[in-house]
Amino acid sequence: MQNRQKFVTQLFRKLKQQCPESVLLQMWNEGLLDKKAVEKLYIISEIERRVRNGEIKTKVMEHLSNELSCSYEKIRGIVYHKF
Repeated sequence: MQNRQKFVTQLFRKLKQQCPESVLLQMWNEGLLDKKAVEKLYIISEIERRVRNGEIKTKVMEHLSNELSCSYEKIRGIVYHKF
């Protein structure tokens, strides 16, 4: 646990002068973010948001598969926790 705190403190020092979007982009570029987890978060959040706004879930999933250039099955798997 102590090492984790040291690592987080060092990362904070490096990035504290930047805006959050810039920090996340830098972390992405440096390979410090789990890209699959970020992709899953985006897909699930975007589906939930659009469904709340009245769109049909399967249509949103189809649109996202086109938008992200991936298969509908991948989107469906993420939504139903198979990925």
